[in-house]
Amino acid sequence: MTDDERTVEANGLDFVVREHGDGDRLALCLHGFPDDAGSMDPLAKRLADAGFTAVAPYLRGYGPTGEAPDSDYSARALGADAVALADRLVETDGYDDAVLVGHDWGAVAGYSAARIDPDRFSKLVTMAVPPRFGAEIWTHPRQFLRSWYVWFFQLPGLAERTLRREDFAMIELLWNLWSPDWDYADERIESVKQTFRTGDTADASLQYYRQFVNPLASDLLRNGRPDPDDASPIDVPGLVIAGADDGCIGPELFENAAGAFDADARVVRIRDAGHFLHQERPDVVADELIQFCSL
Repeated sequence: MTDDERTVEANGLDFVVREHGDGDRLALCLHGFPDDAGSMDPLAKRLADAGFTAVAPYLRGYGPTGEAPDSDYSARALGADAVALADRLVETDGYDDAVLVGHDWGAVAGYSAARIDPDRFSKLVTMAVPPRFGAEIWTHPRQFLRSWYVWFFQLPGLAERTLRREDFAMIELLWNLWSPDWDYADERIESVKQTFRTGDTADASLQYYRQFVNPLASDLLRNGRPDPDDASPIDVPGLVIAGADDGCIGPELFENAAGAFDADARVVRIRDAGHFLHQERPDVVADELIQFCSL
């Protein structure tokens, strides 16, 4: 069993990845914000025990992976990264199968990857962000308040300074708001802060939000309020997992998540868990994930 880091070239970037296990099935595990690849360790170790090789990259712009040379942090770029990483890993390491596991922005990347190449991943597991979020938010106005940070991140300069202030105290603020009952380890928050101290990670992480909001705003001006049914359906079997106590994205936004799929899909709500459910209740999440991927 391996448990180390290496570099994988894909989609024009050198991704530093954390790797667990030596199974013949690949589980590509994608982290979110504000977080890093180490957030996937609890799931990755359990996936390794279940016969997978779990590979968790630092996403483009994060820490050792470095910034995107084209400054593209769009959802489509993230999805293309996931497809290219899986292609390269399957080609070089000979895996029989590949599944994608994504949390937060990793979930966004997963939805995009499934639309780019529906045949690349046999299963899609996403956590904490529903498909069609940009449309679903309009039917749940309270989410506009929960997403205050998204609108704040649209302010160039001020957002960067605030994120870096007092050694990234905002990261702890967001973790406490989003997962209020999570007693995270000092080592975990320090690891994430170190990632954000590295290079231009802080700037890149905010570009994710700006390049998500700007197209939504333009489309709103041109076409009015979006309809969830207008989004391209996802043709990969999906498991969408939400934390019942998520302070970032309300569980009610997941009610129609299965409707975003043409393939079979189901939605699971994890009790006593917030936004970082895969770190708060890794045994429960891993059991759901492994059972789904074994069907």
